[in-house]
Amino acid sequence: MTQSSTGLQSPKHRANNALWYDIPPFASRGISPAIKMFDGVFSLFKSCKISILEIDTFITNEMKIVCTIQKIDIFFTSGVIKNLTVRETDCFQKTNSEWKLIHQHVSVPNAENCNGKIVTE
Repeated sequence: MTQSSTGLQSPKHRANNALWYDIPPFASRGISPAIKMFDGVFSLFKSCKISILEIDTFITNEMKIVCTIQKIDIFFTSGVIKNLTVRETDCFQKTNSEWKLIHQHVSVPNAENCNGKIVTE
């Protein structure tokens, strides 16, 4: 998705009934409302650079969960530049030998002291 300019460029890896919680504040079930939201948001971008700061995974034969802390630099068509640190969780399920995204949740940590580290102990 980070290399796409529209939501239509990446739906093949997403389940039709995927559940979304995203930035901007958005929640839906299904790919159609998510594509509409992505198209609206990405149409405002000139470019976007995403750096993965931390990653943690949980993998079984049927399920993959990927948790990341990301630094996002957004360059808007208006000339405005925004820098965000976000947490993203992507859940994939294997169906008919294909991995499909079934849930995505993105949030902006609201604590000033969040250092972007995933605590494991």
